[in-house]
Amino acid sequence: MPLLHQIQRRPRLLIGAAIGALLATCWPVEIPWHTRALLGWSSGVWSYLLMLGWMMYRTSAEDVEEQARALADGVITVLVLATIGAAASMAAIALELAQVKTAGLVAAWPHLLVASATLTGSWLLLPVEFALAYAALFHSGPQAPHGLEFPGDEEAPDYTDFVYFAVTVGATSQTSDVQVSSRPIRRLVLVQAVQAFVFNTVVLALTINFLAGMLG
Repeated sequence: MPLLHQIQRRPRLLIGAAIGALLATCWPVEIPWHTRALLGWSSGVWSYLLMLGWMMYRTSAEDVEEQARALADGVITVLVLATIGAAASMAAIALELAQVKTAGLVAAWPHLLVASATLTGSWLLLPVEFALAYAALFHSGPQAPHGLEFPGDEEAPDYTDFVYFAVTVGATSQTSDVQVSSRPIRRLVLVQAVQAFVFNTVVLALTINFLAGMLG
């Protein structure tokens, strides 16, 4: 499926991208480019997450299957785009934190606020996108539903179950009490675990470098 068609089937993604692009370009040019980029990225990501959260809250377990199958073809593509965007935001956050060091903590608190909001949004974006990918793999293929065994629950999993699994992998780089029983999902778990390790390591390095610079 062409990339454009995959994205067109995701109106929440398009709305979030439009909000981010608009807010990234409406700030005065006197504001550093990386700050404007972070403001746009953060606004778009948080708008997208709020819309996704509302959709997941309203979607029953029975409707998850239909939505997951409809989005299955492009879910990996969107996941790759989200990963690239999150990685780019880390580089911009490093530049933003440098502004805090230069101006001092009291005068540069807006930069710190922007960096914190962007970091949190980027971190949340990745497991949420992985949750959509897990749901798509779980409900696609000849043996569907198949691939994840949720303990103590005879009902079909809803989005909360997939988010729970994805956040656990993202936070700890290991699986939860949910059993993985298919090779495609196992491979995706491996990708997320490695990605989460790298992302969390970068966050830790940025934090240590920032604190060392402020204390020094």
